[in-house]
Amino acid sequence: MRPRVTNGAPARANAGGSGGACRSPALDCPQRILHTEPVRAHDLEVLEYHRVLDKVASFAQSAAGAAASRRLRPHADPAEVAAALDRTAQLAALLRSGESPPSVAVPDISESLKLVHHAGAILAGVQLVALSRVLAAGRELAAFLRRRHQQLPALAALRELLRSPVDLESALRRCLDEEGAVRDEASDELAELRGLLRRLRAEVTQRLERLLHRESLSDVVAERYVTLRNNRYVIPIRAGSAHKVQGVVQDRSASGETLFVEPLFAVELNNELLMAARREERECEKILGDLTDLVRRHLPEVESTFAGLTAFDVLQAKARFAVRYGCTRPSLAEGRVDLRSARQPLLLLSGAPVVPVDLHIPEGKAALVITGPNTGGKTAALKTLGLLSLMAQTGLFLPVAEGSELPCWRGVYADIGDEQSLQRNLSTFSAHVANLIEIERLAAPPSLVLLDEPGIGTEPEEGAALAIGLLRTLCARGLRVAVSTHYTPVKLFALTDGNCVTAAVEFDREALAPRFRLVYHSLGESLGLAIAERLGLGARVLAAARAAQPDPMQELGAALARLEALRRDLEGQSRLLETRAEAVAAKERELDELLQELQRQRETHWRGELEAARAFLQEVREEGRRILAALRERRATQHEFANFLERASTALAAREAEVRPDHGAGAGGLRPGDIVELAGGGIRGELVAVNQGRSWIRRGTMRIEVPTAQLRRVQAAAAPQHRAALERQEWRAEAEVTLIGLRAKDALAKLEKFLDRAAIAGHASVRIIHGLGSGVLRRAVREYLENSPYCSGYRDGEPQEGGAAVTIAQIR
Repeated sequence: MRPRVTNGAPARANAGGSGGACRSPALDCPQRILHTEPVRAHDLEVLEYHRVLDKVASFAQSAAGAAASRRLRPHADPAEVAAALDRTAQLAALLRSGESPPSVAVPDISESLKLVHHAGAILAGVQLVALSRVLAAGRELAAFLRRRHQQLPALAALRELLRSPVDLESALRRCLDEEGAVRDEASDELAELRGLLRRLRAEVTQRLERLLHRESLSDVVAERYVTLRNNRYVIPIRAGSAHKVQGVVQDRSASGETLFVEPLFAVELNNELLMAARREERECEKILGDLTDLVRRHLPEVESTFAGLTAFDVLQAKARFAVRYGCTRPSLAEGRVDLRSARQPLLLLSGAPVVPVDLHIPEGKAALVITGPNTGGKTAALKTLGLLSLMAQTGLFLPVAEGSELPCWRGVYADIGDEQSLQRNLSTFSAHVANLIEIERLAAPPSLVLLDEPGIGTEPEEGAALAIGLLRTLCARGLRVAVSTHYTPVKLFALTDGNCVTAAVEFDREALAPRFRLVYHSLGESLGLAIAERLGLGARVLAAARAAQPDPMQELGAALARLEALRRDLEGQSRLLETRAEAVAAKERELDELLQELQRQRETHWRGELEAARAFLQEVREEGRRILAALRERRATQHEFANFLERASTALAAREAEVRPDHGAGAGGLRPGDIVELAGGGIRGELVAVNQGRSWIRRGTMRIEVPTAQLRRVQAAAAPQHRAALERQEWRAEAEVTLIGLRAKDALAKLEKFLDRAAIAGHASVRIIHGLGSGVLRRAVREYLENSPYCSGYRDGEPQEGGAAVTIAQIR
């Protein structure tokens, strides 16, 4: 009788398959690494990429997902990188919304799938149950992805992998229990055999128990229970009384005092039981073989489903990593690196405090040269840039601020740390050179090359020359290079070469410790002697070392110190200007709100006046129609009509006087210091100035410019001395304007208003803060001043006034 596991007898042939490999090129799959160019194992190791993957793997739910996470490698194709980031982004957004996808904590069935490829191989029950769990998880995940297809469109290809065959899953559930044992219902023959086994066991145990309870054997039986020895049912008999029970001794206790005897009547029953058990084993084996055949028939779907579950586990691990560490999605940019507030991933994962660092290589620049003392800050910045690049191209979000950008590199190459190789009999310098030779041979644009102290390990002049040669050559080939150095010639080269942007690791000279922040367009001092002094090196040694320094080196050190002090000064001024700009912006927002309030009140007033005028006009019309109708019927005289016209004219004139602004107290009668009100009520304030039909009134900290004709006096002006004091106080803060951060058009509009008010206030000169930047805003301001009726001349600011970042304009 055949087992009830298939619709017909499946052929036991090797169905072939891919061993669980993912067939979709759009996914990160466990058996396939997708990248155009191989990343050198050396670079992955130096940048400690595996530590990031280990942390991602810790978020996986299955052993296969964790293993696949550790096998991830960066993509080099921008389209693949963008697609990988899309998938991470959509699933991370789902997790952040509080929703969780179904669990994919499934067993690893990869070894079982390999076994199925061999013809005649039979899977054990536990292996088939594990496979059944995989199919159930795949079906549940596929249903979830179908329901969420609008939220997760980038996972459509993954959903297509989840192809759990229903008949296979149903057969496995019907034939096997949760522990992998074959159920009685798996086949009719198995059900019959197990029924026979139960009857035989019941019969033999019952007859043995009756024997145990005979009074005549009470002194022979060691204990009153039936047990199994050598798969045969036996009873325990005292060793000294064994001759009283006819049977076969199957075993002896450890003490030797008890023999386990199979009575003669039980021998035949035990034999029948063993034969039935053998037949049951063969039937179970046959059922497992048929189930394995069914798996073999559906092997491609099973492998695809397992690959899809593993790929999804990797993806959800990436998403959970992003949510846990507050990571953001980087944008892919062609020609620039702009990583904002980047946190060093390895420090972040270790739980250590992390100082965010900005990493920039602007468009049009090829190299970032980082300088500063040998205290670890430069190397940390290089490793942060390299590791974040690898993470982004693996489809991982980065611990950076929103808006960060970086290219999709064809390769990331690193020469960092001690490259000494004892196995290859290479010194530190020789090992560095060997690595540089390979980088120079392999790197092709767009690639990122990270060089930590190039030229180290040899004579300083030669080492500096080698570093400059590398910078020139690699940049000329279109590569992007990030270099750390403390060699003075390299610093000077970077400062003067148009391909390089310089940055210094900010350093606390008091504590002699790096602050890890990068200060751009600056050169860091090496401070080797200062650090040695702080660490306790003898004064005589330090004095001799300073005396041995060549004069140019001492002068350069002093110049760098002055440059750093000037930078700190300028940075303080910049912060002050930013504070002022924020204050001005706040006042402008307040003014906008006030003007909007005025507009709302004016519209409300006009609507009220319009409704009243309409009502009044309707009354006049109705009375006019009544008089005309009476005239037609000869019930009214011309005298009555004339009286109506006179009354209507008088009423209209009175109405006009009510709504017309008080021009009598306007341009001819208003003086600065008067308390005035806009026509129609609404805004009141102190009149500050009147000029050619325009007036300025003050309300709180705001000044409002309005036509003079719309004002009427509410209260007379204060004394002239008091008014003059108020005017001086009012306009004193308007002697300068900040245009930094504005586009040229907006900046000139703001400048025009500022000069208008400055002229009214009577300033002789004003300070216009436009910054340096690219010079576009400075040129626009100068061109405007040349044609301005307010300006009689202008000049650069003195150093104490802000230098070239400021223009001083003389007012006519």
